[in-house]
Amino acid sequence: MRSLPWLLSLVALANVCVSAFAADVAFRSHPPMRPLPVPSQRPLGKGPSFFVDPIKGVDRNPGSQALPWKTLTLAIPQLKPGDTLYLRGGAYYESVFIDIAGTAEKPITIRSFPGELAIVDAGLREFLEDPAHAWEPVPQGADGEYRSVKAYAFGGHFGHFADSMVPLHRYLNLEDLRSANEFWHAGVAKRGDDPKGIYCGPGVRRDLETGRIHVRLAHTKLPGLGENAYQGVTDPRKLPLVIAGHERAIEIRGGEHLRLQDLVIRGAWRFTIEIAEDVEDTTRDAHDIQLDGLTIYGGDYNLVTRRTNNLHVTNCSFRGHGAPWHSRAHHKYRAHAGYLVQAGGKDHEFANCTFTDHHDAVQFWAVENLKFHHNHLDNFNDDGFEAGPKRASGRMLVYQNVMTRCLSPFTLHGPPGVKPQAVESEQPGSGVYIFRNVIDMRQGTYRAIPTEPDPTGAYLNSPTEGIAHDHGSPLWPNYYVYHNTFLVSESERRGHYGFRWSTATRMTTRRVFNNIFVQVEGVPGFRVFPLADDDFQADGNLHWAVKESTQLKIDLFEKFRKSPLLTASQKVYAPGWFAHDRFADPQFLSIGGGKTPSDLRLHKDSAAVNAGVKLPDTWPDDLREKDEAQPDVGAFPLGIEPWNVGPVVK
Repeated sequence: MRSLPWLLSLVALANVCVSAFAADVAFRSHPPMRPLPVPSQRPLGKGPSFFVDPIKGVDRNPGSQALPWKTLTLAIPQLKPGDTLYLRGGAYYESVFIDIAGTAEKPITIRSFPGELAIVDAGLREFLEDPAHAWEPVPQGADGEYRSVKAYAFGGHFGHFADSMVPLHRYLNLEDLRSANEFWHAGVAKRGDDPKGIYCGPGVRRDLETGRIHVRLAHTKLPGLGENAYQGVTDPRKLPLVIAGHERAIEIRGGEHLRLQDLVIRGAWRFTIEIAEDVEDTTRDAHDIQLDGLTIYGGDYNLVTRRTNNLHVTNCSFRGHGAPWHSRAHHKYRAHAGYLVQAGGKDHEFANCTFTDHHDAVQFWAVENLKFHHNHLDNFNDDGFEAGPKRASGRMLVYQNVMTRCLSPFTLHGPPGVKPQAVESEQPGSGVYIFRNVIDMRQGTYRAIPTEPDPTGAYLNSPTEGIAHDHGSPLWPNYYVYHNTFLVSESERRGHYGFRWSTATRMTTRRVFNNIFVQVEGVPGFRVFPLADDDFQADGNLHWAVKESTQLKIDLFEKFRKSPLLTASQKVYAPGWFAHDRFADPQFLSIGGGKTPSDLRLHKDSAAVNAGVKLPDTWPDDLREKDEAQPDVGAFPLGIEPWNVGPVVK
């Protein structure tokens, strides 16, 4: 069993997909962005077993291993508590509805057969199985434009290259799909229709008037894209495609005590998996759902939950709709943006998962009690982890994760212009606990499309401006931010303390303790917005500027420690804000960068060793007992073995 080690360089994290097999496999489209799914070797379970086979099965069979069913639509309603349904390898072209229930002692399991890969595909199968006869050139169309031979009443707005599972652009109009222009201009801002348009790379669009699905796989020629450009096959008749068909691939409604394991799920244009309350009996919530070992390819959303309680998501890979040539502007203004996960309910856990290549990452506004740990989040050109506005109860524990390449790592939304209101009857200890994470933003994201040629490709690496911020000025939740390692490429533009963890502190509790803040360029900021009577405390943090360190001969805290604000802060925090903060080299075993691997554990002579402040025992921390004497600062206590993130291979 293994998962992705955090001891990797940013380049390795970004390209881990191709290292294992790209040298041996030729892809006619584009090299995969991520590892392609492989069969699990999970052994057969115990208890009653039934089987489906998309190739050899027949639905009038009894569902035995020798005589399997053919479709999931027939098989799933027949399952009883304790049953396991084994999916033989192959693609099941279905949109699956599940409303069955197991029991706590006898859950129902739906999984791939050992050593075989089952794919639940809600797409239109002819474009994968018989592309030569599924497409035809468009008369008087754009260069390289094709359309489906027949009309469709639904689907056709999203897809993937079948060989690499690199996403196709979800075009909002045919003008963009046909455009010869790849540069940004005012006419395409804010989703406006424009005759000139903007080509966003290989993609599809169903013509709403004719029902024909249009596709164009023309090469991207934007200067500076380099290896991120599309240079593959341009004739869709010579290349199998996964073209989204149904709105959902799997819909679980009021299901209870269910286990989904070792499946690939794709082909939906809106929700790949939706879990919610029962359609007919709306008092019946979904309960005790476990997703393990799934690879989920998304349209707008990979996973949406509502009225779902006791959800456990482990060892899953969430793959978004961001192709290598896509920017934030492509998604936000010329497609549908979406989240990989949008969740609501009680008691959710996401562990050892990977979330990659989308506009926004995960949104947990409507979840009460969450554990989010040992996950890897990488390549989001907008928001990362969204906890949502302050609430009266519940805890979110966000720990031992690695986040890389994200424009805005921690964010939340609120109604624009609405004045924040205090939360009444607040449960003691409620809030978001963010601890023992590595948030490494030294490598930026593709944010804005250039307006003129830039052969350097500098636009692909827009820096993260701040670790935490909001949209619309909502009331921030209670944030407890401690024992993390934060790295950014340059100074936060307004000079806020702690990469913005000192902002928006009114009517909320904010604790920022024992973190390492490292920036490559510029001087750390120490601007603070809290008033003396705000419930804000920060101390024991270590700050470092990699390139400016030899130039800094002054005490960065001197001005603050002579100001009246220090004395005022001692009324709410006796030692005063930043009393034990230091500006010093954390002396990582290897700070890495580029092709050099990072090892962000501490050297024995690090200034972070024994430099922290003792924290309340009520703040969760599984590694506290590993930290002898005075707490070490940062994510890793001295001498700890590396922990891993991402799916465990079984």
